Amino acid sequence: PIRAFREEPLSAIHPEGWLRRYLELQRHGLTGHMEAAGYPFDTDGWADPAIRARSGDAWWPYEQTGYWVDGALRCGHLLRDPGLIEKAGRQVEFVLNHAQRDGYLGPAFLKRGEHWCRWPHAVFFRALAAHASATGDRGIADAVARHYLRDKDPYTLHRNVVNVESMLWAYEQTGQAALLERALAAYEGYNRRQPDHDTAVPNMLSDRVGTEHGVTYNEIGKLGAIVGMHSGHRRLLDATENAYHKLDRDQMLIDGLHSCTERLRGRDPLDSHETCDVADYTWSLGYLLMATGRAAYADKIERACFNAAPGAVRTHDFGALQYFSCPNQIVADKSSNHNAFFRGDKWMSYRPNPGTECCPGEVNRILPNYAARMWMRDGRGGIVAALYGPSRLTTTVGPHRQAVTLVEETAYPFGERIDFQVRTSQSVKFPFTVRIPGWCTGARLLLNGAPLGRAAKAGRFVTIEREFAPNDRITVELPMTLALSRWAHGGVGIERGPLVFALRIEEDWQIDRTEKRATRQFPAWNLYPASDWNYALDIVEGRLAEDVAVVERPVASWPWTIDAAPVELRVPARK
Repeated sequence: PIRAFREEPLSAIHPEGWLRRYLELQRHGLTGHMEAAGYPFDTDGWADPAIRARSGDAWWPYEQTGYWVDGALRCGHLLRDPGLIEKAGRQVEFVLNHAQRDGYLGPAFLKRGEHWCRWPHAVFFRALAAHASATGDRGIADAVARHYLRDKDPYTLHRNVVNVESMLWAYEQTGQAALLERALAAYEGYNRRQPDHDTAVPNMLSDRVGTEHGVTYNEIGKLGAIVGMHSGHRRLLDATENAYHKLDRDQMLIDGLHSCTERLRGRDPLDSHETCDVADYTWSLGYLLMATGRAAYADKIERACFNAAPGAVRTHDFGALQYFSCPNQIVADKSSNHNAFFRGDKWMSYRPNPGTECCPGEVNRILPNYAARMWMRDGRGGIVAALYGPSRLTTTVGPHRQAVTLVEETAYPFGERIDFQVRTSQSVKFPFTVRIPGWCTGARLLLNGAPLGRAAKAGRFVTIEREFAPNDRITVELPMTLALSRWAHGGVGIERGPLVFALRIEEDWQIDRTEKRATRQFPAWNLYPASDWNYALDIVEGRLAEDVAVVERPVASWPWTIDAAPVELRVPARK
C-alpha cells in the first residue's frame, strides 16, 4: 500500500472559532433547511423507495439528496447537533434497516444498473462512511461490504465506477480482500470500456488537455490515487497526480479552483466554475494528500476553501448560493450568466436553487469536509495538523494509547500565528507534524515560546518527535508577505498567504420575488454594485511592501463578510 496519512475519526474533531461559526450558519441556513431549495430536497430522499421524477433520469434525485445527506451529517456530527444528525440520519437509518436479502442497499429500481443508476450510491455511501466515522458503528462497513460483494453490477459505465471509492472504504474498515479485488476489477473494466475518457489512466498520464465535465473529472480522476493507495500500483497514483497537474496548467483560476461550466474550460479572466466543483475538487485532493504526504495538496485545498467557497455562497447567512461563480463578476442577477451554458439565465445569481440541484446539494459538503480532514495520523501513529483552523482534536497516542487533546488556537487564514497546546494528564512521546505552506518563507517553530531549532522549509511537512509535557505549546509562525500573480489577458491579482484579495464594492441586494424555488426565510437575490468598481492596480511588483498598507483588525466570530474582514489592503489604484 501507498499511504502517508489517514483520516482521524470524525468523532475526534471539534471545530472552534470562525470555523465552528461557519458550520453553525450552515445549520441555521440551507444545510438545516434544504427543503427551501425545492425538489427533490422536499422529498424523503433515500427514505423514499421511488422518488417521482419530474424531469430527466429517475436516478438523479437520489444523487442530489445524497450530496445533502453527506454534508448535513458531517456538519451535524462536527457540531454535535442532535437535530441535524436526526434530520439527515433518517435517510441513512432507513437504507440500513431496509437492506434486501442479498444485502443490496437503496431503492430497488436502481439495482437494475441501467445507464448511471449505480452512480447515486457512490454519493450516498460517503454519508454512510461519515456516520460510521462519527458513531463508531462497525456494522455500517459490514453492510456496505455485503452490498458490493453480492452484487453483480460491473460498475464500469461512466460515473458508476466511482463506487470503487466506497468499496475501498469498506475494504479498509473490514479487511475483506474480496473488496479490493472487486474494486480493481471495476476500475480496470472502466479503463477498458471507456478508453476515450479524460479520466482513463493512459489519458491522465498523457499531456492531453482535459475537456471533461468538471464533476466527472474530479470524481473519476481521484480513483487512481485511491486504488493506488490501497493496491500499491504507483502508476495509478501517478496518473491522478498528473491529471491534477494538468488542471493547474490548463484551467486553474485565481481563487484556487479550475474553470468548469459544465465542462472544463480555460484560464480566461471571465471563465467560471460550478460550486459543485469546490466540493469535489477539494475532496479529491484530500486523497492525494493522504497518499503522498505532499504539503502542496493541503495548500490547494485551503486556497479553494478560503477563496472559491465563500465567494460562491451568500456568506451573511448561508441562505443562497451561485451555480456558476467567477473571479470577475460585477452583477449577479437573474440574467447575468455570461457563460455559454444557459447564457442570460439565473445560474450566476444567489438563490437557494440557482440552476439545477447538484450545487444546492454539494455546497453543504465543502466546509464540513475541510474540518473533517484538518487532522490526520501518520504511519507511525503520530498526529498531523494537515489543514489549519481553530479546532481541537481528542485522541490517543503512544504505545499505551494515552489520551491527549491538541488545541489549535489561531486566526488563520487571517493571522500568521498558530498555537498548538498539548493537554494530557502526564508526559507522552509521539510524533507531531505541522505544515509549512508553499507560499511561506521565513517560517519559525517555537516550543513554549523558545525557538525549536528545526528547519521550516516552504512546502514541507515538519515532524516534531519528543516527549510532550502537559500544556506544552508548539507555535508555528507563518509570515504572510504580499505577492502579485499574473493571469491571462493582462490579469493581475494581489495575494497574502492563502488569501486572494478583491476590490471592496458596496452591495445592493434586492429580493427577486419571481423565483419559485425560494421562501420568505430563504429568498432569491439579485445583486448589483452600489459603488464604483472600474479600478486598476497602480503598483510596481518590486515595491509592494512600500506601496501597499496592510490593515489588520481582530478576527470577529464571522470574518467572511465585507464589514467584518480582518485584513484590508490599502493600494494605489487608477480609475
